[in-house]
Amino acid sequence: MVFATGESDFAYFRRLHELLPEPFFQTQLFLIFFAIVAGVYWAIPRRRNNLRVWWLVLASFHFYAAWSAELAFLVAGTTLVDYTLARWMDRTTNSRGRRLLLFASIGMNLGILAYFKYKNFFLGSLNSLFESAGVPGSFDTLNILIPFGISFYTFEAISYAVDVYRRKTKAETSLPHFLLFILFFPHLVAGPIVRAGDFLKQTRRVKRWNWVRVQVGVQFFLMGVFKKLAIADRMATFSDGPLQNPGDYSTASIWLAVMAYSLRIYADFSGYSDMAIGLAHLLGFRLNKNFDMPYLSTNVGEFWKRWHISLSSWLRDYVYIPLGGNRGSGWATNRNLMLTMALGGLWHGASWSYVIWGALHGALLIGHRQFQAWCQFKPKLTAALESTLGTMLRMSVTFATISFAWIFFRPDIAGAWRVLDRMFVHSSGKPLDLNNRSLWYTALFVLACHALVQQGIWQRIWAKAPPMAMGLGYATCVTLAMLLAPLSGKTFIYFTF
Repeated sequence: MVFATGESDFAYFRRLHELLPEPFFQTQLFLIFFAIVAGVYWAIPRRRNNLRVWWLVLASFHFYAAWSAELAFLVAGTTLVDYTLARWMDRTTNSRGRRLLLFASIGMNLGILAYFKYKNFFLGSLNSLFESAGVPGSFDTLNILIPFGISFYTFEAISYAVDVYRRKTKAETSLPHFLLFILFFPHLVAGPIVRAGDFLKQTRRVKRWNWVRVQVGVQFFLMGVFKKLAIADRMATFSDGPLQNPGDYSTASIWLAVMAYSLRIYADFSGYSDMAIGLAHLLGFRLNKNFDMPYLSTNVGEFWKRWHISLSSWLRDYVYIPLGGNRGSGWATNRNLMLTMALGGLWHGASWSYVIWGALHGALLIGHRQFQAWCQFKPKLTAALESTLGTMLRMSVTFATISFAWIFFRPDIAGAWRVLDRMFVHSSGKPLDLNNRSLWYTALFVLACHALVQQGIWQRIWAKAPPMAMGLGYATCVTLAMLLAPLSGKTFIYFTF
C-alpha cells in the first residue's frame, strides 16, 4: 500500500499513529498492546529464543513509533552505530584505536543529546549573556521535538561503550540482543537505566513461564498504577496551581503545595519504575529496583542511595569516580561532588533551574560530609542523633531540605524564585483548590505504608495471606486507583528527561 500510493515511510507511520499505544503504561490502549505482545511472546517456542528477542525488538520499535516514527528510526540507527563501534573496539588491541572508538561512540551519543535537548538551552543562554552585555542576541532557537527518554538510553549506550573499553563487558555479538538492550520498551522512555552486564545475559537465557514471576510482575504493576493515579496525579491537583501561579495563593498554600509536589515526584517516578519492573517480569526479565523508600532517609547521602538508584549509581561510576571520587584531598572530593551533582541536575532538564537543583544537592552532600567529620569528635551528639527521637528529627530535616530543593525541579527558574518569595514573605491569597485534609490523609497514608514495609510487618502479612485475600487486594488496589484518580491524568514527569 505504501508503494502503490507513493506515500513515504514516515507519512505511512504517521497515519498509523492513532492505532499505536502512547507511551503511558496506565492507559487502556497500552494494556491491550502489552497483552498482544506478551501473548505472542510466550506462544513462541522456548527453543526459538532468537525469534522471541526479535519480536520484542519489533514491539519496542512499534511502541516508540507511536509517539514519533522519525525519532524511533533515529534511536534504532544510533543503536546500530553503537553496536558496530563496540564490536570494533573489542577486536582492536591498539590502545589509541580503542580510545578513538570510545570517543566516537560517546561523542555521537552526547552530540545527539546536546542537539535535541540542549541546543536551545545553550543558544538561549548565549543570547541572554549578550543582551546583558548590551549586545543584541543573534542566535535563533529551533523548534525541536525532544525524543522521549533520550537521556536514559544515551546513558545506557555510554555506559556500555565505557564498559567494553574497560574490558568489563564483552561486546555483544548478536544484533537483536543489543537492539533489545537499548529499545526494550518497559524501560526505554523513562528508565530505570539498565547496565549491559545485567541485561544482555538475560536476553540469552531461555525464559520459561513461571506463575510466581507473573504474580510478582502483577504486584509491581498494580503498585505502580496506584502510586501514579491515586497519589501522584492527585497530588498534582494540589501542587500545580500554586507552583505555576504562586502570586494567587497564600503563603500557607505554597508550603502545602511544596509538600504535595514532593509526594507527587516520588509517587510519579517510583510508580513508573514499578510498572516498568512489573512489565519486565511478565516478559521474563528482571530490572533492578530504582527506589528504596527514599523519604525515610536520615541524611542526603542516604537519600541518594535510595532515590533513582540506577541514576545515582551511574553518576557515581561514570562521573564521580573518573573525576577522582574521594581519593584526593577534601577540597577535591567536594569539587567532584559538586560537579557530579550539577551535571546530574543538567541531565534532568535543559534549564538553569535544574542546574541549581543539582548544585543544591551537591552543597547538601558536602555539608553532610563536613557535619559527619565534625560529629566524630562529639560522641554525645552522635548518640543523641542515633536515638529514636534523633532519627525521627534527622528524617524530618532531610525531607524538609529535599522538598525545598524540589522547588527548582521545574523548567521555570523565574517561577521558582517567585515560589520562594511567597514562602518566606507572608502573603494572603486563595487557599488550595481542594480540601487540605485530603492532602494530609494522603501524606499519612504514604508514611504508614513506608513504616509497615520498613518494619517488615507488611512482608509478614503478605507471606501468610491466602490467595483469595491477595486477589481481593489486587482488585481493591485497582478500584481505589480508579476512584481516587482525578478526571484528567498527568504526564509522567520523567518522560521529558
